[in-house]
Amino acid sequence: MRLQVNHRTSYKFDPPMRGVAQSLRLWPSLFEGQTVIDWDVDIEGAFRGANFRDGAGDLIETATFLGSVETVVVKVSGTVETTDLSGVLKGHREKVPPMAYVRRGPFTHPSAPIRELAHSAVEGVSEPLAQAHALANAIGEAIAYTPGETDAQTTAAQALEAGHGVCQDHAHALVAAAICLDVPA
Repeated sequence: MRLQVNHRTSYKFDPPMRGVAQSLRLWPSLFEGQTVIDWDVDIEGAFRGANFRDGAGDLIETATFLGSVETVVVKVSGTVETTDLSGVLKGHREKVPPMAYVRRGPFTHPSAPIRELAHSAVEGVSEPLAQAHALANAIGEAIAYTPGETDAQTTAAQALEAGHGVCQDHAHALVAAAICLDVPA
């Protein structure tokens, strides 16, 4: 699938800032399922510093504005070609050990109902990819996509208990369920 991206973020400061430094994480990851056709990041009036790859293999660049700054505008445009790999990330330059992704966080702490959902979702499923898909399907069935019912502070446990949420709630619940099974997520 060919994806065309056009993104614009605008920051306004009142009162103006005495300089701004921003870390930009706006480049597509490089892996077997994605080819970057073209990509441009434009940040008007910024001094663009050195770039580097972080521990997850993603490109990061620093942009700095000197003097009085009232507005920062970041524009990203580009095209990527993706290939369906059935949810498997292949060839990514990940440098972080997978088990680092089984740590519990405040939004992904697995409650008893999440643990029950996780274990029942994969019962009788032995293949890891099939288990991941079973978890995702179970979360989608348990948490109806309902905009406006949750916010950025809603935990996976709260969304599951309410039975509704949005993308971030599905993501938090999936991570929490995977943690219950010692699957990096």
